[in-house]
Amino acid sequence: MSSIKIDDIARLAGYSKSTVSKVINNYPGIPESTKEKIMKVIKKYEFEPNIQARNLAGKRDKVIGIFILDKGGLGSYFFQYIIALIVEKSEERDVKVLISLIKTSEEKIRIKQLIDNGTIQGAIIIGATLDEPEIENLIENEYNLVMFDYKTEHHSKNVFLINSNNYNGGKLAAKFLLEKGLKTIYHFAGQENKLAGLERKEGFLDELDGNGIVSKVLKGEFQLEIAKKIFTQLIKSGDIPEGIFCANDEMAIGCLEALTENDIAYEKVKLIGFDNNQISRLYRPRITTIGYNLDKMADKAVEAILKLIAGEKIKTNVYNGELKLYERET
Repeated sequence: MSSIKIDDIARLAGYSKSTVSKVINNYPGIPESTKEKIMKVIKKYEFEPNIQARNLAGKRDKVIGIFILDKGGLGSYFFQYIIALIVEKSEERDVKVLISLIKTSEEKIRIKQLIDNGTIQGAIIIGATLDEPEIENLIENEYNLVMFDYKTEHHSKNVFLINSNNYNGGKLAAKFLLEKGLKTIYHFAGQENKLAGLERKEGFLDELDGNGIVSKVLKGEFQLEIAKKIFTQLIKSGDIPEGIFCANDEMAIGCLEALTENDIAYEKVKLIGFDNNQISRLYRPRITTIGYNLDKMADKAVEAILKLIAGEKIKTNVYNGELKLYERET
């Protein structure tokens, strides 16, 4: 077997690794001239593609990858719910799914490898930070990607972006608390190296600033336990605001637990979360939150990745979730 790799074939043929992979796996929409040039290099250097991947392509099974980029693992209710929805939407279209948790930079290389060897034909990536050189490399080399909550300046024809309308959601949360006549309002922010954490905070603070209110920002990192610990410390020091906006529902639960464990009625603090996860409806008291149609977003994600794989053109490469305020007991 030749030791030459797909990276070498791409370099020698003058095409991206993604294009070479598509030719190897008989993707539609590739110009004949491109196919001929790549196949000529493959034959010249006796390149032998991954047999398992070729067999998979021969059966015409469609396989997409779902990659969760988060050091905290799959404990998040949001991750669990969106994965379940994407799997459901994929099964409806007779598409197989490979799910992988990515915690390190080294593991991110796995996405490229799985596409290159034909194991998957495209990737849905959730939880990427704003500084992801491995992801940027995939985008630059025109791999088929659907990104959740990622930078919108990308205009690659092979990338589709699904965003949660984070900035406007932050503004909506601030308006809700301001309409209650509150003056001391705190924000438990998510990770600011992730688009959702950054934009939810910016929208919230901009709306408060426009109304002459200065907010204290606390780094909850999207984690229930971190938010609970920080708020417990505030409570013990006597620093209890009138209202709190948490950048996700899990942090809102953390704040509620801190109140309960310190014998403070939840009604004392007006609390609003973000995402409208199932837990926000099941938890007692039920959590007021900003939500969007996650079912529709999952459907859009699967629809988009399949169109990219098929080489179809997509009119716009960004979908923004439609926001709704769910006022409940908190």
